[in-house]
Amino acid sequence: VDIDWEYPGQAGDGNPNGQEDKHNFTLLLQKLRQKLDAQGAADGKYYESSIASGANYTYAENTEMSEIHKYLDSVNVMTYDFYGAW
Repeated sequence: VDIDWEYPGQAGDGNPNGQEDKHNFTLLLQKLRQKLDAQGAADGKYYESSIASGANYTYAENTEMSEIHKYLDSVNVMTYDFYGAW
């Protein structure tokens, strides 16, 4: 299961929660991992979870990376945010 929550922690049109989302994102991934593990125990399979992560400072500031990595098998970094004259 790949979760693509583009901008956790940033309030805007359709997202009035803002800063509450920083921890809500962690809770979502924690609960997802619990449910996937329970299903895996029932059917003898392992279910992977991943996120599509922003590649900028704001994304890192608005997530609890030190916590969420515990619930993920991989992180796909959306590097199209990088640009420059190199």
